[in-house]
Amino acid sequence: MRSIVIGTAGHIDHGKTSLVKALTGTDTDRLKEEKSRGITIELGFAHLDLGEGLRAGIVDVPGHERFIKNMVAGTSGIDLVLMVIAADEGVMPQTREHLDICNLLGIEHGVVVLTKTDMVDDAEWLTLVEEELRNELTQTFLENSPIVRVSSKTGEGIDKLIEVLGQAALKIEQRSSDAPAYLAIDRAFSMKGFGTVITGTLVAGIFRIEDAVDILPDPKKRARNLKIRGLQVHGLDQLQVQAGQRLAVNLAGVERSILSRGQVLVQANTLEAGHEFEGSLQLVKGAKPIRIRTRAIFHAGTARTEARVDLIGSQVLEPGGQAYARFLCSDPVAALPGQQFILRGFTPIKKRGTTLGGGKIMTILPPRRRRKERDLLIKELETLKHGKLDEHLVILLEHASTAGLNIPGLSMRSGVGTKTVGRELDKLMATKQVIKYDREKGRYLAAIVLSNLAKKAQVLLTTFHEQNSMLPGMPLEQLRTTLSKDLEQRLFKLLIDSQVRAQALVQQGDVIRLASHRVLLDEAKSKIEQAVRNIYEETGFAPLRVTQIAERVKQPDAEVLDLVHHLTRTGFITHVSGDMYVPTAALDKLRRRLIDHLSEHKEISTQDFKSMVGASRKHVIPLAEFFDQEKTTIRRGQIRILRKQSSG
Repeated sequence: MRSIVIGTAGHIDHGKTSLVKALTGTDTDRLKEEKSRGITIELGFAHLDLGEGLRAGIVDVPGHERFIKNMVAGTSGIDLVLMVIAADEGVMPQTREHLDICNLLGIEHGVVVLTKTDMVDDAEWLTLVEEELRNELTQTFLENSPIVRVSSKTGEGIDKLIEVLGQAALKIEQRSSDAPAYLAIDRAFSMKGFGTVITGTLVAGIFRIEDAVDILPDPKKRARNLKIRGLQVHGLDQLQVQAGQRLAVNLAGVERSILSRGQVLVQANTLEAGHEFEGSLQLVKGAKPIRIRTRAIFHAGTARTEARVDLIGSQVLEPGGQAYARFLCSDPVAALPGQQFILRGFTPIKKRGTTLGGGKIMTILPPRRRRKERDLLIKELETLKHGKLDEHLVILLEHASTAGLNIPGLSMRSGVGTKTVGRELDKLMATKQVIKYDREKGRYLAAIVLSNLAKKAQVLLTTFHEQNSMLPGMPLEQLRTTLSKDLEQRLFKLLIDSQVRAQALVQQGDVIRLASHRVLLDEAKSKIEQAVRNIYEETGFAPLRVTQIAERVKQPDAEVLDLVHHLTRTGFITHVSGDMYVPTAALDKLRRRLIDHLSEHKEISTQDFKSMVGASRKHVIPLAEFFDQEKTTIRRGQIRILRKQSSG
């Protein structure tokens, strides 16, 4: 059996609740206060069999302007609206506001019901009311909808209305199950013997018994990885439910006290609530102009919070106009891309209520933006509004930057099912627009993110080479943390490997440099370098300390130390110990003499080694220990032998 959701709309006391009772036999006013005051305050629920394998869940909403927040919550996820107008009063302020809200929520199907016809004896009056209605409904989604005259009191027109509703329902496209499961909660309560139950309309996706789910927002993480214990549609148990159905969901492991209207139910570990959204915004006619940083009430699904409206690309939005905007909400909201929202003000608009406008969310969890990027942002939002899914996915991966996203994360941020997202990612990888860089966690990266990292790395290395001209390159870890403190080693390795393959960078051990970088000394430094070379050749195994060399060449210690490091890297001298550097060629000759001696005599004493070196003890001991450390020799008491003999 196929299900749709019908929502009532209309001014207070125009007979919405009585109409639902006449249609279904259910009195949707449950509260004692509703009974005593004779007005609907909270949302009411019923269901109606329309024949042809169709069943409708009905959401009855309050008509009083004080309870418009409940009305907006009730319209979340409805497929068809019953616009109710009393024949004895005609169009009233809340008629217009409810119509505005339904328009802004993108509802496309509806039936207009002229109620309380038993209160009007004059047929001409009814004709005039219908004409007024047609004028009011011009250029709205109800412009060509049928108008059915009904008396809930006498039952006149009820059968006709059910027939018309059935015909209208057949025109409604079935909601996509190939989308992230998303249910906006409109009620939460406890039932003896069952535990915690929530209700709402499943606007997208599928839920099954035993599914792991999250309830959001949930800043304290007390409603995560819950299990669905039971599912009901119209009071009947189900193993699986799909988009377009009104559900009751029995949850295990969560207290009723932490649940409320405004939260949503989604598959576990797929979504987080956010404070900021980007989207399109349209103002209703008669609204006051909205200026940048205007404050308003933001409604999405069943959630309601105060928000600041930052217009994108303009300073003011006139009534009836459209613009892009960023919304900064006071409280976290869990929303899907493509979801419609309503914006309400704090003072009534003449004859229209407090609804200012509404639109469609395009970006959830958006990145931080710079003002100079406004033109780029508008272009991006245009693509999200009109572009294809592959373009959307690339933009979302750009938003994710170096953190990347997995398929469930991309599904939630695009509003498209995981299978479809996976197929599109395969195509994007084939065209090299997307990279799968973490197969363990299944994360994807926009190729442009890696490209931008490469450009940044080249800029950083260029600056480093300019400031450290005598160094062969930058330490790899220094480059990684300079690029981004949170840059993962896995992604950094991918970056370096790709740039080395492209011959843009050269890696030497733990050092990285631009392929074009060469250590070149200017004329002045070349003269100093030659002077330092001469001193080391002159002093041999009894070298001067760096500070003494600096005195001799009349240069700062730091500059001479840089030259010493340079000569070490080029292999002219070798670092023996502490401040002791000796010519590499002389050290190599000494090593050969030492090996020849030990090969013939098997051992050498410190005194004999001192005679071989021809230097003082303060230089001989570090040299002997150097040969120990490089594993040429091994010390045994007061003598040394060849290392290779120690294993024999």
